[in-house]
Amino acid sequence: KPLSHKRDYAFVQLDNGLKVVLGSDPDCDKAGAALCVNVGMCHERKDLPGLAHFLEHMLFTGTKKYPKEGEYHEFIQQNGGSANAYTTCYFTNYMFEIKPEELKGGLDRFSRFFSEPLLTKDCTDREINAVDSEFQGGLTSPFWRSVGIINQSANPDHPFHVACGNNKVLRDDPKERGVDLYEEMKKLYDACYSANGMTLAIIGRESLQELTELTKELFGPVVNKGVTMPIGDSVSDQPPFLQKDWNQLLLQSPVQDLKDLTFSWVIPYQDPFWKSKPTGYISHLLGHEGAGSLCQVLKTKGLISGCSSGNGYWLEGAFSLCNVSFDLTDKGLEQPEEVGRYLFAFLGMLQKGEPEKWIFDEMANLATIAFKFSEDRHPFDLCESMSMSLQKVPPEEVLAGQSQLYEFDPKAISSVLSLLTLDNVRVQFQAKTLEPRCTDRDTSYSSPMAFVPIEESWRTSWAAAVNASGTVEESKKIVADLGMALPSPNPFIPEDLALKPLPKEPVALPKALLSEPPMACIYHRQDDQLMLPKARGDFMIYTPYICKDIESYIKGDLWTRCVTESLQEYAYDAMIAGMSYNLSVTNTGVRIALDGFNDKLPVLLDAVTAKMKSMTEVPADIFEIVMDAYVDETQNAAFHSPPYQQCSMRFTELTTLGGVFPSYKRHEVLKTITRESLNGVSVDLFESEGCLVESLILGNQTSDDARSLAGKLVTGLGLKKSLSVLPERAEAELPSGSTVWRLDGTDVEDPNHAVFLRIQLPDSIENDMNTRLIGKVLGAKFFDILRTQQQLGYVVNMLARPTTKFSYLLGVVQSEYPVDYVRSRIETFMEEHFKTIAESLSEEEFQTCKGGLISELKMKPKNLYEEACRFLGAIYDRSFDFTRRQRSIEFLEGKASVEEAKKALAELAKAPRFYTQVKKTNPKEDKALPEGASIPEDPSTTRIWTTHQEAVKDFQASCTWQYYNTTVQAATPSSL
Repeated sequence: KPLSHKRDYAFVQLDNGLKVVLGSDPDCDKAGAALCVNVGMCHERKDLPGLAHFLEHMLFTGTKKYPKEGEYHEFIQQNGGSANAYTTCYFTNYMFEIKPEELKGGLDRFSRFFSEPLLTKDCTDREINAVDSEFQGGLTSPFWRSVGIINQSANPDHPFHVACGNNKVLRDDPKERGVDLYEEMKKLYDACYSANGMTLAIIGRESLQELTELTKELFGPVVNKGVTMPIGDSVSDQPPFLQKDWNQLLLQSPVQDLKDLTFSWVIPYQDPFWKSKPTGYISHLLGHEGAGSLCQVLKTKGLISGCSSGNGYWLEGAFSLCNVSFDLTDKGLEQPEEVGRYLFAFLGMLQKGEPEKWIFDEMANLATIAFKFSEDRHPFDLCESMSMSLQKVPPEEVLAGQSQLYEFDPKAISSVLSLLTLDNVRVQFQAKTLEPRCTDRDTSYSSPMAFVPIEESWRTSWAAAVNASGTVEESKKIVADLGMALPSPNPFIPEDLALKPLPKEPVALPKALLSEPPMACIYHRQDDQLMLPKARGDFMIYTPYICKDIESYIKGDLWTRCVTESLQEYAYDAMIAGMSYNLSVTNTGVRIALDGFNDKLPVLLDAVTAKMKSMTEVPADIFEIVMDAYVDETQNAAFHSPPYQQCSMRFTELTTLGGVFPSYKRHEVLKTITRESLNGVSVDLFESEGCLVESLILGNQTSDDARSLAGKLVTGLGLKKSLSVLPERAEAELPSGSTVWRLDGTDVEDPNHAVFLRIQLPDSIENDMNTRLIGKVLGAKFFDILRTQQQLGYVVNMLARPTTKFSYLLGVVQSEYPVDYVRSRIETFMEEHFKTIAESLSEEEFQTCKGGLISELKMKPKNLYEEACRFLGAIYDRSFDFTRRQRSIEFLEGKASVEEAKKALAELAKAPRFYTQVKKTNPKEDKALPEGASIPEDPSTTRIWTTHQEAVKDFQASCTWQYYNTTVQAATPSSL
């Protein structure tokens, strides 16, 4: 186990064959569990696609002991937890986390999914609709469209298939054929959900002995049906894909602005090779981005903006995939043959040469260091990971086996490489410009596509590049002539992994260190909890240039991306070695964040600042790569965001002052930006008007180390001139009463509307905590009634969320029902449940929700990133209030009561209520209203807005703004 895992672990196999990993941590602030069963999509009837996913949904409809639908989710959420599940091709995983005191109650409910589920028949139609809503949510997703095409490519004589399910295949088609879907779902559960195919992970405060007894009591009743589910080669004696069907060129026209070229090979199932991981070695080389790599050379030629290499992830079970994907530039879009030529030349060299042991040893060394010093994880994620790993590796390797490299197996590597041939490849070519050639539709998502033979000229070029009959020396020369080579040894492997001596009195919160302008303040806390040789530095550089206008913002954004791109060749080795940096713009300036092993972090910062200082002009090749990707990203954000995200973007545009430039406006102005217009941006950012820096440094760093790191930033960028006042920022008070802002959607392909409710109160600890408590009371009920019972859509959520100046109660629904009907359902829910809370909120339910919220607030950070996020908000909003979390806990433990919550509810009932509605532009008809339902008329007091930019302009001219602190005050001895 990693050094950060303080808990004790044990493996238990119950009498029924169920395998369990237990983790005992008396000090844990969150408990949890996950159960993985070796049943998935490929075990359902192929003529009932989505049946396994539907079964996953049906298990949540109640158990014999807890028959009330929605009770499980409500219990988990009100006790500070969360729950979820997912279905893959060969596995289904269920997981939850909860405050430690209620682990037994959570497990009691959870375990009965697998021993006494009701699989309530009356819920059948509702859960089919829920599955359909999930399907509709992925209708325009490039990932799900590709998955659908893989499904239709499968060999009909092999069990492999993949499907989310929808109303047509789960309701309409079975009815037409006289198939009882409910009975088929029960058959799948009864036949396949067996204790001997289940793996369980539990983390709690109890001792290992107590956890063992609890597990035996609750999971012992799960029936062992003696079922053996096939995996790998035993799935079928038929190939999952026929060569004639796989070895083709797949053309796709996506909804989003994407330009991708992917090469995919089907290879034997790789999980049995977990000790040597031959595909890990291959992916490391094919996806490398350092000097002389395939990626770096293609970027230099201006053909791609990025690349990656990986496997088939959750599609795997009977086979594995080896994928190499390229993000094409406009130039690369015209030259896919050239991209493939470089790839096959590199493959030809790898196939003829012997795998390099030093490369494997370096990978193994880095994997060992990364594992040993990895941060702990939350039970929700860790239990899910362990339960899945237990399906694939021995119990003692449940934490390490999926990441560590134990054996160098050159034969296994060469065996996989030998399969990566031109005769076995599928080439997936995706771009909007291919639409005229995409004359077919895929059978799952009806997306424009076509299978055509791989062009003969491509085959000829690629065959020459791979030089199959040549020698290794000839292939090395081909590769060298193209400018490519194997990677050099990594210079960023950490050497000093020692922990720095702790101060005599460690501090719990960041402390301000004396500094000189333009470094206004260094906030520092040396870690005494995680105890890892890692550090994190966040530097917020305030600069007026970014906020001046939209053109300046775009120039600054593009310039930081160009710096990042120009450093990629250098920084890639650092990333592999466990260090990272991020250079980006905010709405007030430029932010630099560094994270990883503290040994080499100063070296990385020096490289970043040196490149920032020197890039007074952007090289043409760098600009073309960055601009190409930026245009696509901006277009996708402006015109292809999900409706509920469009609601959020419009609300931010409406209510935020200072440095907010919407994507649709950036898309327009972007057309005027040239490479030459970026000349001198670095001077504009850091010198012309001056700047001010505030930093947060955490981890294995003394105060002297923190000063040194901050000093490197100032010296490296040559910062001298400081600011006397910071750029203006503010948030708007919403208009009183109820407002409905009606907007048209921007994605004509999306069949969904969205409604986003916000109820606004002034910010205070009391308002924040009471709103969160009310959100806890209502959240699970909102989900159960609007999603589970009324089936409005897949995206249904209610929660409380504070901003710098306000506390909000939020409700969001994305739906295919008429948008005004959806809003009326939200409004009805609010009226009914506000009344219920006011009249009958019980002390028991209140205490449950209060305990859950306290549990969430008391959770300790599991890594430096989580710790930094807790403090960065207070720096960014310039309140510097690092004690707010503790004061919030004190309020909950002392003053919070049912009566206080009811008073807050009365304030929420009177508070401004703002609905942002996005109506789809897709011509598809809305879902018909339920029988007897209607859309009520809006009260005459409801304020209706029907314009976009005009409404923003008018509102911002007349609203009341709450301004942020913009004063500049360096740290003084009195503030330390």
